[in-house]
Amino acid sequence: MTKIDVLRAALAARPGQPVSFDELIEAVWGDDRPSNPRGALRNLVQRLRVTDQVITEPSGYRLVPRKPGPRQLPADLPDFVGRTTEIEAALDSAAPVLAITGPPGVGKTSLAVHLAHRLSERFPDGQLYVNLRAFSPGAPVTPEQAVARFLRALGAADVPVDLAAQTELYRRMTADLAVLVVIDNATRELIGPLLPAGPSCRVIVTSRTDLPEHEQLKVDVFDDGEAQDLLAHLRIGGSRFERAELARLCGHLPLALRIAAANVTEGHLPDYLTELRGDDRLGALEIEGDAAVWATFELSYRAQSATARRLFRLLGHVPGPDFGAAGATALLGEDATAALGQLVDANLVHRAGDRYSLHDLLRIYAMRLGTAELGRLYDYYLVNADAAGRALHPEFRRLPLPPIADGVPRHDLGATPEALAWLDAERAGVVAAVFATPGEPVAWLLADAMRAYFYFHSHLVDWVATAQIGLRAARLHRDRTAEAAMRGSLGLAHWRGGQFAEALAEFEQGVELARELGDDQALGALLINLGIVNWEYGRLTAAADALRESVRILGEIPPALFNLSGIHMDLGPLDVAMSYARDVARLSAEQGIPVGEAFAIGHLADGHLLTGDAERAAEQLDALEVRLADPTLGPVFITRMLDTRGLVELERGRYADAADHALRSLQLAVGSDDPKSEADAHNTLGLVACAQGRAEEAVEHHQQGLMLSRKVGFLRGEVDALTGLAAAQRALGHLTDAFERAVEAVTAAERGQLRVRLVPALAELAEVHRAVGDEAEAERCRLRGLELARETGRRGWERRLAGPPANG
Repeated sequence: MTKIDVLRAALAARPGQPVSFDELIEAVWGDDRPSNPRGALRNLVQRLRVTDQVITEPSGYRLVPRKPGPRQLPADLPDFVGRTTEIEAALDSAAPVLAITGPPGVGKTSLAVHLAHRLSERFPDGQLYVNLRAFSPGAPVTPEQAVARFLRALGAADVPVDLAAQTELYRRMTADLAVLVVIDNATRELIGPLLPAGPSCRVIVTSRTDLPEHEQLKVDVFDDGEAQDLLAHLRIGGSRFERAELARLCGHLPLALRIAAANVTEGHLPDYLTELRGDDRLGALEIEGDAAVWATFELSYRAQSATARRLFRLLGHVPGPDFGAAGATALLGEDATAALGQLVDANLVHRAGDRYSLHDLLRIYAMRLGTAELGRLYDYYLVNADAAGRALHPEFRRLPLPPIADGVPRHDLGATPEALAWLDAERAGVVAAVFATPGEPVAWLLADAMRAYFYFHSHLVDWVATAQIGLRAARLHRDRTAEAAMRGSLGLAHWRGGQFAEALAEFEQGVELARELGDDQALGALLINLGIVNWEYGRLTAAADALRESVRILGEIPPALFNLSGIHMDLGPLDVAMSYARDVARLSAEQGIPVGEAFAIGHLADGHLLTGDAERAAEQLDALEVRLADPTLGPVFITRMLDTRGLVELERGRYADAADHALRSLQLAVGSDDPKSEADAHNTLGLVACAQGRAEEAVEHHQQGLMLSRKVGFLRGEVDALTGLAAAQRALGHLTDAFERAVEAVTAAERGQLRVRLVPALAELAEVHRAVGDEAEAERCRLRGLELARETGRRGWERRLAGPPANG
C-alpha cells in the first residue's frame, strides 16, 4: 500500500471522527518518521484531498464519509424473460462502454435496465440514467441538459451552462468514482460528453444505430423459444402452435407481443389470431418493413373505448418524456383516470408510479392517427407553474397570464413542498413544451412562469435554453414587454451561473427597454438585478447607484434595501449598511416576512462585528437563536451565522467557543455543498489557530479557504484568506511569503472595491513591512489603513491603527 492508501485507511477506520496527528503519523511512518512529521503529514493530506473530503480539526484530521450515490435506474421488468446469451456476455465483459443496438421495439431499454440492476452492486458510487429520446418525435434531450442532470445527481452545487465546462466538471467528478451510467436511445454524437472519466466507471448505451467503436451487443427480435417463454409468462392460453402463430404475426417483437397479450387475456386466442391475420388496412402505415406490428397496435387501439382512443391520439403529441394524470385530464377536457387505466392495461401506455409515457413506436403510431390541439395542456402547465413559482418566490415580478381554458386542473401549490413536488415532476414536460412552441407567446409565458423554480434550484441549462427561446419569440412578435422580461430572466440565469459579463449585458438591455416602455415596475426590478451583478463584478459604486435608483422608483422594498446593506458591508460606510439592514428588518416585520427579518438581523450582527462591537453583534445573534429552526432560512444562512458567532467569540477571546462554532459551520457547509461558507469557516479556524499560537495549522486552514474561494470566484473569501495567510506566515518568520500574500490581499481588495476588507489587509502589510525593518512603508500603510478605517466605520481597526504598533 502507498502512504496515501495507508493514510486513507487510518482515517476511514473512524469515519466522521477526528484522528489525532500523532496516530496518523504513527500509522503512516511508524518508527521511520521524517524530520518534520507534521509538515509531511500535511502534504500527504493535501494530496489525499484530490479524491477525498478531509477536514482539519484542532487535534487531527477527519475523513468525511462519501454520500450515497445517485440511484436513477428505472424499475426492472418483473416479467423479464429471454436474452440469456446477451446477459451472460454482458456480465462477463470488462469493456468500459457496452452498446446494445438493434431495431425499435426489440427490448433494448428493458435489457439495458435489467443488466444495470444486475451490475449495480459493482458500482457503489451510484447509477446514472438518461433517456436522450434521439429517435422520438420532437426535440431530443441535448447533451447540455443530460450532463447537467448527471452533475446535479452527483452533488454539483454550481452547474455550468457551457457544455465544455460541464464536461470538464463531469469528468473531474467521476475520475475517482465507480459509477454505472445508462444512456438510453442515443446517437453517436450525443454519447461523448456523457462518458465518465473514472477507470472504475462503466457505461451501457442503447441505440438503433450501429456503434462498432464500442463493444456491441446486437439485439434482434425474439426467437421462437423466447417468444413462447414470454407468452407463457404472461399466461396466454391456447396451443403451442397458436402461440407460435401469434409470435409470427407480431413479428416476434417483444413490444407487440406484450400489447397482443393484453388483448388476448380479455378474449379468445383463435378469434384474436383471425382478426390479426385479416387486417390489411395498415399497409400504408408500414414503417421499417413490418406492417404486422402496426396491425397489432391497431387492434389494441380499436378495442378501447371512444374516450380512451381520443386520449391516446392526444397523448402521442405530448412533447415531454412523460406526463401525469392531471395533464392527461387537461388534454382530454374531462377526468382521464379511467381512460388512462384502460390504456395502461392494454400496454399502450406505460405507467411508472404516478407518471405515464408512450414507447417511441406507439407515440409515432398515435401521432399518425391525427393532429392534436395542445393548448389545454399548455394552460395546465402555465397556471400551475405560475402558482408554484409564487410559493417559492412571491417577490418575483411576473408577466400576466392569458385567459386559461375552463376545467384545466389547478393544484393547491401554496406551500413550498407541494410546489417543489409538482415542479420536479413536470419540469421536463414544461421545458419540452417551450421547445415545441418556438415563435409562440406561450414559449415566453412558460419560460417566465418557470423562472422562480429555475432560480430556486439553479437549473441553469434549462433556464437559459427556455429563456433564449422565449426571447426569440418575443422579438419575433415585437413584444417589448416580453423581451424585457426574457432579458431579465437570462441576466438572472447568467448571474447564477457566474457569467457576470453576459448577465450585465442582458440586464443593461432590459433596463433600456423598460425605460423606453415607461414601465417603472419592470425598470425597478431590473435595476435591482443590475445592481447585484455589478456587486458580484466588483463594481460596487455602480451597484449602489443602480439599487438606489430602484428604491427611488419602487420605494422602500426589502430586496433592494437588503442588497444595498450587503454592498455597503463591503464598500462602507458600515453605518449606512446597518441603517439599510434596520429598514429591512422593520419592513419585513410589517409585511410579515420572517425570513427577511432574520436575514436583516444577520446583517446587523455582521455590521456590529465589522465595526468592532462584538457585544452588540452577540446580542443580534442571540435574537436569532429562536429563528434558526425555521427550515425556510436554508442551510447557507445558518452556516454563515455559525461562522459569525465564531468570529464574535474570537473577538471576545473565547477561543474554544470560537473554534467550536467555526467547526460546526464547516461541517454544515460541507454537508450542504456550500464552498463559500466552507471557505469562510476555514478562514475563521485559521484566525483562531493563529491567535492561539498554532501558526502552521492556521496556514493550512487559510490555504484551504484560498483554494475554495478562488475555485468559485469568491473574492471576499480570497481577501480574507490572503490576509490570514500573511499573518500566519509572519508569525512563522516566513517574511517573504508573508509579504507576497499581504500584497495579493491588498491588490484583490482594491480590484473588487472591498474597502471594508482592505483595512485589515493594509494593517497586515504594515506589520510585514515593520517586521522586515521598512518603517517608512509600514507607516505609509498604517496611515492609509487608518484613514480608510475612519471612512468605512471600522472603529475597532481605527483604534488599533491609531495606537502603538503591534509587536507581531
